[in-house]
Amino acid sequence: MNALMSTREILGRHRFANFESPSGLMSRAIQPVPSAYADGSSYAALWANERHPMKRERLMIRLLILTGFIAVFLASPLDAASPPVVETFAGTGESVRPEQPYDSPPSSQPRTKTPLGNPFGIEVRGEQIWITTIDDHCIYHGLTTGDGLKRVAGNGLIGYSGDGGPATEATFNWPHEVRCDEAGNLFVADTRNHVVRRIDGKTNVVTTFAGNGASGFDGDGDRSTAIRFNQPHSVVLDGDGGLLVADTLNHRIRRIDLETGVVETIAGTGQKSLPSDGAIAKDSALFGPRSLAVDANSIWIALREGNSIWRIDRATGTIHHIAGTGKKGYTGDGGDCKTATFNGPKGLAIAADGSLLVVDTENHVVRQIDLQQMRIETTIGGNGDGSGKLKRPHGIAVIGPMDVLVADSEQHRVVRKFRSQR
Repeated sequence: MNALMSTREILGRHRFANFESPSGLMSRAIQPVPSAYADGSSYAALWANERHPMKRERLMIRLLILTGFIAVFLASPLDAASPPVVETFAGTGESVRPEQPYDSPPSSQPRTKTPLGNPFGIEVRGEQIWITTIDDHCIYHGLTTGDGLKRVAGNGLIGYSGDGGPATEATFNWPHEVRCDEAGNLFVADTRNHVVRRIDGKTNVVTTFAGNGASGFDGDGDRSTAIRFNQPHSVVLDGDGGLLVADTLNHRIRRIDLETGVVETIAGTGQKSLPSDGAIAKDSALFGPRSLAVDANSIWIALREGNSIWRIDRATGTIHHIAGTGKKGYTGDGGDCKTATFNGPKGLAIAADGSLLVVDTENHVVRQIDLQQMRIETTIGGNGDGSGKLKRPHGIAVIGPMDVLVADSEQHRVVRKFRSQR
């Protein structure tokens, strides 16, 4: 017998199950170790009999090698969930406020070398991504799988101009959010111009879709310039031929029919207070609706001034309390989401697992609500995992089954939280 057996021989003799099989490796199923070698020599006999060809020292070496292999495999992280990682997806960390219009036509730049001054809104459709910025009043476009970003709307200056021409030569005033329809058309909440604007997906021509540029409340049952908003912050396509608008300072949610352009109020009375749980949404107060998200059954609402999260049942038109007491604070993690407190929530997204992600802006964190257990946790920032420190985050979007993008607004970047192993 050789003085030192090979690793393969040791593992083979001791039947470390399926070493060469991935399934065996992942399960780490170690079959019972036999009490004797193939030649009939028992461990006890080998140890006791110094005259045996395998002396004690050699036996100890073999046993140590075997023990080491077992320890390495049992301690390896193959079965452990990969820890989340937060890293910069786009932006340089520096703002930009140009005094002159940007050069036209715009060119693509690497994502992490593109200045994003106060990014707010994030829209993801397939592999495409759009990011709105407040400091230079622009919209940038790229691919989640690519490295480039390119300005597709706004010339860098504040204003309300350019309708009928290229979106890259137009001016906006705090474009908070953008959504893309199936045809590639963009709908923009041009917040401080008090309008919703549309950018044609084929021609990139911008027009005002709803609103006349004056703040106020008017136009239900009407269309186009007869409509008046008061700082619309959030827009979302409802999947049923409509565009929902969080008409924030009117304390209402309004719906624009995409075919006719007619506007109607679907929730809110203009009163600055919290709704009653289970009441008809159209007859209920809404205190500062700031962000919207939709799925097949629900319209999800973050109330900025109301410091709480609500849901409208799309079948019944009733509104239901989900989270937050209505008071400012940062409490409740690990417990009932209804008794938690928020501080100016300004972003919502539905995760792939069905949970609700809430950007708790003035607490500088993202929180996650388990809608089955009705429990809340901080998932990014604060005491959340991933070591992501945020400063007044706003927009949020989900990429694929596990990853999340967050507009880390006052650090002038968009961060990506990875949950899957890369």
